[in-house]
Amino acid sequence: MQQENVGLKLLEAKLIAPDALQKAQQQIKTGGGSITQALVKLGAITEEHLTKFLSELYSVASVDLSNFVPDPTVTKLIPGDVANKFQIVPLSRSGRRLTVAMANPSNIFAIDDIKFITGFEVQPVVAPEAAIKKAIDKAYDSVASFENVMKGMEDDIEVIEEEDDAPDVNLIGEAEQAPVVKLVNSLITDAVRKGSSDIHIEPYEKSLRVRFRIDGTLYEMMAPPFRMKAAIISRLKIMAELDIAERRVPQDGRIKLRLLGRTIDLRVSSLPTIYGEKVVMRILDKGNLNID
Repeated sequence: MQQENVGLKLLEAKLIAPDALQKAQQQIKTGGGSITQALVKLGAITEEHLTKFLSELYSVASVDLSNFVPDPTVTKLIPGDVANKFQIVPLSRSGRRLTVAMANPSNIFAIDDIKFITGFEVQPVVAPEAAIKKAIDKAYDSVASFENVMKGMEDDIEVIEEEDDAPDVNLIGEAEQAPVVKLVNSLITDAVRKGSSDIHIEPYEKSLRVRFRIDGTLYEMMAPPFRMKAAIISRLKIMAELDIAERRVPQDGRIKLRLLGRTIDLRVSSLPTIYGEKVVMRILDKGNLNID
């Protein structure tokens, strides 16, 4: 069942108000994500009530993932890129049956793929997409790996407040410090591993957000320390051979690198926004291109 239909079903069940659905639809148009994520974020419905509703809608058991502890022997049965692609997380195995939490248990293509990959019968249970995403991060260590990358960064680097008159040499120096380089490299590597098509690095008034686009949907992956904003953006602009001094007009560039044994092209665009520069990178993985 499509996410849009879930929103309509919630409306029919009178669990959300019409204006809440409209606001959620508008939010995903501008910021990506799913309708259920947007509704929970807006406070239109609690995650607990959403879980109960999804269980009734799909006629499967629900699962509370708030205290989820991954079992490495089960996690390794499903590759991380498959888990992200279908928004699923393996929970337990009993004999030839594998219990898998899914945001959409009606996705027979996902279930068939899991059966093929693992060789087990699949027992789907349902959980909200936001909970699934957190469980995937926990199971496949994507959040942990980012935390390890950033460990001690607050002490290792001091980012100068971004000012129009700041000397460019300061930004270059910040962007080339080891912690920033390590963070940016880890970010790109993780995006490629997850099969992302785009990386969005977006500044807000008091925060910095990183999102990956996977199968057409944007997922929030991490929120680096806000005071590192200028260094991260400058590092990416240096890699793409863009003018780091120019922050008022859009720029386009390219990064070509060898990663995970494959040649990766990144088309980089920097765009001025009210809160600073936003960077969008389109990932072109030549290793995944098949030419007849």
